[in-house]
Amino acid sequence: MKKVILVIVTFVTMTLTQSALAQTILYIPADNRPASFDYVVDTAKAAGMNVITPPSDLVSTRTNFSDPDRLWTWLLQNCTKADALVVSSDSLLYGGLVASRTHQFPEQALENRLANFEKIKQINPSVQLYVYGTIMRTPRASAGGTEPPYYEKYGPAIFLTTALQDKKDMGIITADETTKLDSLLTSLPDSVKQDWFSRRAKNYKINEGLIADTQNSTFDYFILGRDDCSPFSRSHYESRHLAELTNKLPVYKFTTFPGADQLGMLMVTRAINNLTFNMPFVVVHYAPGAGGRTVPTYEDTAIERTITAQIIAAGGIVLYKPLHTDLVLAVDTPENGVTLEASSPVNKQTIKPATIAFVDDVARSLDANQHVSLAAIAFSNGADNALMHELARRNMLTRLDAFSGWNTACNTLGYAIGQGMLAPAMTPDAKNRLLTLRLLDDWAYQSNIRAEVSKILWAHGGDYTHLNALAPLLTSETDKRMRAFAEQNFTGISPKNFRVSFPWNRMFEAKPEVD
Repeated sequence: MKKVILVIVTFVTMTLTQSALAQTILYIPADNRPASFDYVVDTAKAAGMNVITPPSDLVSTRTNFSDPDRLWTWLLQNCTKADALVVSSDSLLYGGLVASRTHQFPEQALENRLANFEKIKQINPSVQLYVYGTIMRTPRASAGGTEPPYYEKYGPAIFLTTALQDKKDMGIITADETTKLDSLLTSLPDSVKQDWFSRRAKNYKINEGLIADTQNSTFDYFILGRDDCSPFSRSHYESRHLAELTNKLPVYKFTTFPGADQLGMLMVTRAINNLTFNMPFVVVHYAPGAGGRTVPTYEDTAIERTITAQIIAAGGIVLYKPLHTDLVLAVDTPENGVTLEASSPVNKQTIKPATIAFVDDVARSLDANQHVSLAAIAFSNGADNALMHELARRNMLTRLDAFSGWNTACNTLGYAIGQGMLAPAMTPDAKNRLLTLRLLDDWAYQSNIRAEVSKILWAHGGDYTHLNALAPLLTSETDKRMRAFAEQNFTGISPKNFRVSFPWNRMFEAKPEVD
């Protein structure tokens, strides 16, 4: 009997292993930014997956949005080639993430595209379909063409208007705020109000349709990201009302949390975990202080709630008692719970006792041979310099399975969770290559070099959001500084064969590439 059981177990193990080796994911990103596209695809390939992506002319860039109808044609023609589909609804419905904020599509065209999702399972009934989309953001201000042109002038007034409308809808607006709201509504041009609110109404209705597709199991999983959200805003207003439709959906089918740029990474991670029959157990360690109670900038929820939601979305389970741990997620939160910008003068090498205690905790996990992924969210838009220098000083950087510290807190966490979960399936070289990219991007560039090179830009009268003729000079200066930074700080890592570019012709993101 024991021999029979052994044979069965061996057969099943070999079958699952062989099946995992042959798995293919079709991935449609929200756009072609590195965080949306290249880094996600690189991670999936490093974890052993085959990845199919659309032709480049069907992926949204900063200046050229995808054609949703052509993209749908491509998807329906190729959906039989994959075991799982991970797709951006913003790309398939509007032409990309930025296009979702600026499009002029009529409601009927959007409804027609929404109906296409049902065709996928008709063509390929066995395929796993993972979809991620966003609630249209309401930034406090915006420049550089990622919102309608009028937002640069009227953005702050629009934001405040919707924040007060949100309060009014919740029944907590004061008399003075009511007077202010009336004044704002009168001062905003009718054309601006019509364009902005009508687009939001269409997007809201489409999100209702995406939720309906989740309820009827057209989707295997759906994430609705809350892009650039605030505690009071139109985004928060819509999120509250959509919750009336989603509050009975189980966590194994749907979730919503702040952020947009990390959603592709999380959904690909979930697809890989499901295809390989993996369900990672994750323990979360916070830095001393506010820890999980931190409500980061650009977000509307305590970070401990979003961490749990993102781990579940990626296909994992949060453990509160470390009986068996597949991954330790070490989260560098600010001691006082206030996430300043990485460019702040506060973000220096001077180390505090809380940071030392946090690094000691990470070291204990590493010394216990646990897999550790570190999420640096003490600052927004870059890593914590004091933390990173201490990790480098103790030769701990290459001992990490994954690291992330870019953009918003939830963006950072999505990458730390996704790459951390998938790292055990990678070779050491592949893992270290991805780790090096994050260190170059999140620590070297975003926390330090971006500010240095921006001074050169401004000295030449340049525009932060349109590098244009200055791009070659700024690329050269960034490359030179990255090499010097890596040589000085990346203990045990020598990324000599790398290059850097500015794929969206702006300073906000650089794209390092490591051979």
